[in-house]
Amino acid sequence: MNTVAPPAPALRRPVRTLDVGVQDLAGVGNAIEDIYAGTLDVLVVRGALDATMLAATGERLDADAGGLAWSRPNIKMPVEDVQLLGTDTPATPTFNAPRGATLDDYLASAAAHAGEAAAVFAPGYDAGAAIRQAIARHAGGRAVELAQAADGRSYAPYTIRRLADGRQIGLHHDFHYRLDLYRELAPQLDTGTLVSFVATLRAPRDGGELFVYGATSDDAAVPRLANGFSFDLAAVEAGYDCARLQLGAGDLFLLAAGRCLHRVGRVGGPPSRITMGGFLALDRARQRVLFWS
Repeated sequence: MNTVAPPAPALRRPVRTLDVGVQDLAGVGNAIEDIYAGTLDVLVVRGALDATMLAATGERLDADAGGLAWSRPNIKMPVEDVQLLGTDTPATPTFNAPRGATLDDYLASAAAHAGEAAAVFAPGYDAGAAIRQAIARHAGGRAVELAQAADGRSYAPYTIRRLADGRQIGLHHDFHYRLDLYRELAPQLDTGTLVSFVATLRAPRDGGELFVYGATSDDAAVPRLANGFSFDLAAVEAGYDCARLQLGAGDLFLLAAGRCLHRVGRVGGPPSRITMGGFLALDRARQRVLFWS
């Protein structure tokens, strides 16, 4: 009697992570290209930025949170009520604007709030320059430049994000090039993926971890909930590899956010989870790195 062997289980795609100290960057000087190539999904650099400076800033932001002009683009979904400084129109979909903002609205917001995030740091500390320098360490010798619109207006260089007690960021990916606000920027870029950069100012007492999954944005089989839009977290966690990363003040990560599904765990605090970050990509010719938030 002939028998048919059961199908072999699908191989789980591993999450390709690298966790290094800022003193040990010899092997990650071209990490952005490695992320594009798919040989690396997440790079964590411990102590990439001034931990003392960022921690002090995060403590002040938490203490003065009620007196600051945070924008709250996800207020319609209270558990994901992220607070932002540096824009009220982020370069992503939000619960207030599921298809994202228009390019004009985004640029107007970046101009109107240009000094807001920079003002939270101690005099003499240039957070934008620190971020540019940190990115450049992994750019393979390429120039690192803030994205600009055709009319000369600058995109926001970074935003500060606060997740207070009980808040989280749900499972998602960040392949946003089809949004209207990318209509000028996307044609300039290698859109093979989108990389997020995030530096921690303040870590919560509990939770707030970065979870990255082997489930990718081009995998049609990634399980979704009955609404057809949201991913099924329980099924993804059961069926895909996962990396769980804890970040402290001064730590930076670069993540293949356009490729790998990821989320931020629910914060248990006080203190809050406070970070600053945005996105970056290689330009189409792969000669420069452009960044924005």
